[in-house]
Amino acid sequence: MTTKNNGRATLSSKRENITSNSKDELILDTCHALMAKEITTGQALKKLRVSLLSINQDEYAKMVGLTRKVISEIERDKSKSNVDVLNQSLRGVGLNIAILPRDKFLQEQVLKSDINE
Repeated sequence: MTTKNNGRATLSSKRENITSNSKDELILDTCHALMAKEITTGQALKKLRVSLLSINQDEYAKMVGLTRKVISEIERDKSKSNVDVLNQSLRGVGLNIAILPRDKFLQEQVLKSDINE
């Protein structure tokens, strides 16, 4: 197992093989938690970055074309980034920002019509 100077195992050494169905389930669960306001966008990004990709912020930042500082700020919910930067940060974990009505009934209608088309 590869370790850093501080004795902690690196994320890549903790990587588990995850099935496609498990990935889909994790993404859906995360999206539901986001929509229910149980977690923030930053928490969702960190959860999926670690769980799906098992890479650190620096590796992820390089993968999506942003700086580690920007990824860190987003994950800590301290970012003042615009929608384009947020979408760029989320694309590596299969998400993007969407505009939905605030009303739950209308949200359901939008999501149902989007799926059925």
